[in-house]
Amino acid sequence: MIIRAKNIVKSFQIVGEKKTVVLNGLNLTIDEGEFVALVGPSGVGKSTLLYLLGTLDKPDSGEIIFNSKDEQINITNVVDFKLAKLRNNMLGFIFQFHQLLPEFTSLENVIIPALIKGVSKKKCVEKANYLLEKVGMQHRLNNKPSELSGGEQQRVAIARALMNDPKIILADEPTGNLDKHNSQFVLELISSIRKEYNLTCLVATHSIDVANYADRICTMGDGLILNDTKY
Repeated sequence: MIIRAKNIVKSFQIVGEKKTVVLNGLNLTIDEGEFVALVGPSGVGKSTLLYLLGTLDKPDSGEIIFNSKDEQINITNVVDFKLAKLRNNMLGFIFQFHQLLPEFTSLENVIIPALIKGVSKKKCVEKANYLLEKVGMQHRLNNKPSELSGGEQQRVAIARALMNDPKIILADEPTGNLDKHNSQFVLELISSIRKEYNLTCLVATHSIDVANYADRICTMGDGLILNDTKY
């Protein structure tokens, strides 16, 4: 087990409106090396759960446990600066809208996580070059995001996600902004990289095409995992 979420409750409230409970006692355990798809229609809490597991938000109640180097970490009890360190060392993120910094080139976007970690710039550049070649973007090193297609932007985002050798990749609708051709390319890329690096991969999606790349599908609804199927 690399992640365990136990009795997770998460709600949101807009001023003047009734509180909305999105996750209501949800339980989920993920083993190391699994490729898990969270599926269901918009609004069932897929992205909310992903953000909680990615330490980008905290639940109202419940526990989220990470296994890291034979150590169990309850991330719901960890202070923010330690969470940021854990996130940078252990997790890689791929978002629907890539979240690349517009003022930086592909190479600069990819090296940022490692620079934050304290790796020398020389080593950062060497590794970023290798990863950009890995995702087929070596010819776009010096291009900014606005000069790239949607598929190219997402490939740079995948390289960035791999920069710090994460144990877990979290992807939120990674093909939601792409056409069919680029969607298939990105999915095959994520799948092959996951196998090559023995990564645990958790993807939130409403697309059955995306879910079919996973070896386990968790269907969400009513704030819970309603169905959990392994293939």
